[in-house]
Order: sequence, then structure tokens, then C-alpha cells
Amino acid sequence: MKQKKFDRYIKNAASSNVAKSCRRFLFNYLEKSIEERGYFHVDGVYGMGTGVLLRYGKFARYGDKFFILTAKHVLDNNLNEDDHNESPFWIPMKSASPDNLYNSLFNFMFPRIRWNIGELMPEVKHVDLSDICLVELFCPQPFAYPDNYIKIIDSSSVLSKTDFFEGQLLLVSGYPFEKNSFFDFTETYTNSTNIHRHTIVGVLRKDKEDEIGYISFEMTKNDIQHENVNGMSGSAIYNVQPKANQVKLAGIAVTAGNNICRFIPSYLLIEAILNYQKASHKVIDPMVNLENL
Repeated sequence: MKQKKFDRYIKNAASSNVAKSCRRFLFNYLEKSIEERGYFHVDGVYGMGTGVLLRYGKFARYGDKFFILTAKHVLDNNLNEDDHNESPFWIPMKSASPDNLYNSLFNFMFPRIRWNIGELMPEVKHVDLSDICLVELFCPQPFAYPDNYIKIIDSSSVLSKTDFFEGQLLLVSGYPFEKNSFFDFTETYTNSTNIHRHTIVGVLRKDKEDEIGYISFEMTKNDIQHENVNGMSGSAIYNVQPKANQVKLAGIAVTAGNNICRFIPSYLLIEAILNYQKASHKVIDPMVNLENL
């Protein structure tokens, strides 16, 4: 394949709907509770992590549910129940927006329930398949609807096991902290930060002792260390196809560094996603408990 065509395929994949389904987690904290202050206010944002926005169901547009799929440790490492509000993290509604489109609560999606789908995963060597969770989100308003997400209907919605092979090009897209750092307070804002999606090209390596394999960056980017990808846990991993609409989710990144990325493949993820209600769960926003009153 000529270099020009190869570069075009990579560019198409990196701009596909799957790549744009990535969302950055924005954790937030309060210095005073709503009861103490008398009104809702976020004192600051913090933390890092990436997730993949999913729309699940076979119904009409507004009948489906939205979820954010991520590595379990993204939430475990960032949440402190003593100082966050009822919505401890927010998910940007749009995959990419001008700065002035993040000026309303309607520009974000909010968590309802955390489903521990890692309980439904098998045990394998080299990667902890339990390090995954699915966060059910409150339904968006019709006038503030997400622009890019992965529609989940059945196992064909993601890359199948037979679609993986040694030497396969796989892309990893997410939000590394070094490109998404926070800035000092200003007179106008309590917090400001970048929302910059970053993509790394890798190659799948497999052997007889490693059922899943791993993504190697040695032949593509090289010298990818943990500090370069810190914050990309939960990133979307996807394949390369001639056309962007042919690209499918290949998995979720859980650990990376020393020029490799370990991931949970899509063919194992999909069964846990489709059966998420069999997993234990935890209510995030107490508003959920009032919905059926």
C-alpha cells in the first residue's frame, strides 16, 4: 500500500464515529454543600480519565439508554465521597465543541448508576478483565442531544474475535493528562482545562500464551511511556478501514506504558454490556431513588 493511501486510512479511522465517541471525565468537588450554601455551585474540577459513550437499545431515538464505558479504576482513583456533589463527574455532550458551548449544564451528561460489569468478565492472563464498569447516564433533553456515540444492539455492534490478527493496526483515542491539564483560577472562571482528544497508532501483538495480546507502539510512535498516556484509561481502541463508517470498536484500554497498551477486547466486552443488569450496581445520584415515587 502506498504511504498516501495508508495515511488517508489512518486519518479516516481517527475521525470516525467510534473515535469521536470518546469523552473526557470531568470530576468536580464542593467546598460547601448545597444545604450550607443555599444554591448549586461547583467549586472546581479535577481528575482525569476517558470513557466511550454508548447508546443501548432497539427502540426509537428517545427510548434508548446512554452509558459511558470506562476502566473501573478511573472512578476508583478519582472519587472522594466526602467532597463531591450528587453528580460527581460530568460527561461532555459533544465530542468536540468551541469553548463557548460548555457554558450550560445542558452541554453535559450526568451519571445515574454504576454497573459493575467487570463481575461478568472471565479471568485471563496478563490483563485484569474485571477493571471495567458501565455508567448509566440520565437521558439527555431532546434539544441537547449527543453528537457521536456507538450504537449497541447485539454482538455485531463491535469487532468480533475473528476480526483480530497478529500485526493488525489498532488506534487508541483518549484524553492524556499532559494534553488536558488544568489551569489556574481566573476572575471569570473557577476552573479551566483543555478537552483535547489524542490518538496513537499501534500494532497488535499476540502469541500462544497470550490469548488477548497487546498493542505495541514500538513500530509506530515509539517511546510511549506512562506519563504520555496517563488519563487514557478507558480509551476507545478501534480498527482501521478504508472508510470511516466501516470502523468498529475493538476494545477499551486499561493500562499503558513502556510502549505497550493492555486492553479488554470488544468480543469479551459486548456480552457483559448486553447483560449489564445481571451485575451488581451502585446508585450515584440519589435522584434515581425518587424517579419512581
